[in-house]
Amino acid sequence: MSDSIKITIVIDDEKPNGPNGGESVEKVILTQESALTLMPVLLKHGLMDGSFCGGRGDCGRCVVQFLKGAPFPAGIERSRLEPEELRQGYRLACVTRPKTDCTIRIVGGEETEVPIVTEVNSLSQSVDLNGQEKCLSENQKSSAMESNGRDKRKSKKIKRYIIAVDLGTTTIAMQLRDAETGEAADTYCEINPQRRYGTDVLARIQASVEGNGEELRRLVCEVIFRGVEQFAACLRSEDLSEDMTAGRQSGMPNDLGNGIREPVYGRIVCMCIAGNTTMEHLLLGYDVACLGRAPFLPVETGVQKISAVSLFAGMDHLAEGLRGLGSEVFLDFPVYIAPCISAFVGGDIVAGLYELGLFSAGLREAEDKPEKGTGEKQAGDEAAGREASAGRPAVLFVDLGTNGEMAITDGQRMIVTATAAGPAFEGDGAMIGTDRIALTAKLLRSGVLDETGLLAEPYFTQGVRIEDEKEGKVAGNPRKTMCYFKQEDIRALQMAKAAIRAGVEILWNEMGRPEIDQVLLAGGFGYFLDVEAASAIGLLPADMRERVQAVGNTSLAGAYELGRDLCGNRLDAARLEAKIALVESINLAKTDQFERLYLKYMGLGED
Repeated sequence: MSDSIKITIVIDDEKPNGPNGGESVEKVILTQESALTLMPVLLKHGLMDGSFCGGRGDCGRCVVQFLKGAPFPAGIERSRLEPEELRQGYRLACVTRPKTDCTIRIVGGEETEVPIVTEVNSLSQSVDLNGQEKCLSENQKSSAMESNGRDKRKSKKIKRYIIAVDLGTTTIAMQLRDAETGEAADTYCEINPQRRYGTDVLARIQASVEGNGEELRRLVCEVIFRGVEQFAACLRSEDLSEDMTAGRQSGMPNDLGNGIREPVYGRIVCMCIAGNTTMEHLLLGYDVACLGRAPFLPVETGVQKISAVSLFAGMDHLAEGLRGLGSEVFLDFPVYIAPCISAFVGGDIVAGLYELGLFSAGLREAEDKPEKGTGEKQAGDEAAGREASAGRPAVLFVDLGTNGEMAITDGQRMIVTATAAGPAFEGDGAMIGTDRIALTAKLLRSGVLDETGLLAEPYFTQGVRIEDEKEGKVAGNPRKTMCYFKQEDIRALQMAKAAIRAGVEILWNEMGRPEIDQVLLAGGFGYFLDVEAASAIGLLPADMRERVQAVGNTSLAGAYELGRDLCGNRLDAARLEAKIALVESINLAKTDQFERLYLKYMGLGED
């Protein structure tokens, strides 16, 4: 067993918080085994938010400065930090292993604020894949109308609400929406705190396997709970406003009769959470080891329905808050978890497809679909399916982030796939992903970057400075910090871009190479993406640029619609699951085309 060492941590006077959210203090003294890196003990005591790379030393976000007892720098530290910084005692907490008593100061890396998109760009008119034009927002509009055509929004009945949650790998967005009209009454957003264990799902899976599963669940549950608390305050504020308007001195306008007033939480019909398969499994406390190894079979893919109290089960530190929220009504409102398609295509994609009307229109009923054969018969059936699809227009749906999920449908078939893109599209501190694409396109046009992805000197060695020098403070002393777009950043973008293009082409081939009428880009990445820049580097085919439309956060909007329809018995969970069973899912790693196409699209430039 390794010896224990004493670590003295000097807290910057400008930092508002000490360990575990306490008041600012000058020093914290901790002990740990000398065989361990610094990261675990700093995470345990709330002194660091973690890293983006899952502890591989790639992101440089967990910088600390040894004021005493600096260990010998590791190889990865020599590549990420300048020689002068190493001499001054700077190290990476996720890599460095102090062997003797030491004194450190936490520095950390600057992080660009990640924009969280909650808006949805409704498609005013979309191609009906069954041969008719339809308005995709009609489903939502119809929910606001009585069967006799009377607008419910004019009703004096007590307003009810649905909480929609987009549980993303990078961000978590929540909305309190009117159960009938879909109008957002309040919004709550946070960066997903699980990022301290890595930016991608593979890092989260590994962290869970290593014993951090309950901690990962706790981190997300606390975010959801904070959102619920904010929504409660919103409803109370609404009640107070209505009281004042009506001239009442006190009490709630939502009178149930006999002087009994309905608690705030009685007005929440349900909550619906949509996330990728790993995020949902971690939230529910499932074993995620099966998602990180072949044959990649989820524990559960169907609609999950639990109570709000079950969602927060085991969260003893939230017990007081639960009591403060009040009644059994709160404890009883249902929480739906959106169903998944596979280990790689999760509930967020199902919700998005549902919101856009592609799920219901894009599949034949189970009883109409022929059973799959085996051997030559199955191959013949698949070839016939591709041939039949070739004459029909298709819609391509793409959600880009740390995971790139894609779906294509022609009104009869739907095929989905996913590929790991890493932080290249989301951004990992210096720039958000769309800025990376815009800069790459600019460098390509100017000749600083060639089509193979190589920067000209001196940029190949030092990178391209993307911001002016900033004055920062480390331990109260001025320190120049500069942000560079380096060769390795371009290479990461190339790999992510190549994987996405290969996936898109494989889906298109499997569908029979139909005419693509629309390319729908979902999520924050698609919302801010410069389509011209994306085409310039070859992320999107040049001939599709005029058909690209950003549709915003369809996962959040779809979570609302799924929650509304499931809770209101407009949608039968078993029928939805039967539809999902018809979706054809492709594992890109098992296709013969992927490697060839991946290498083909590693280059930069229009095609």
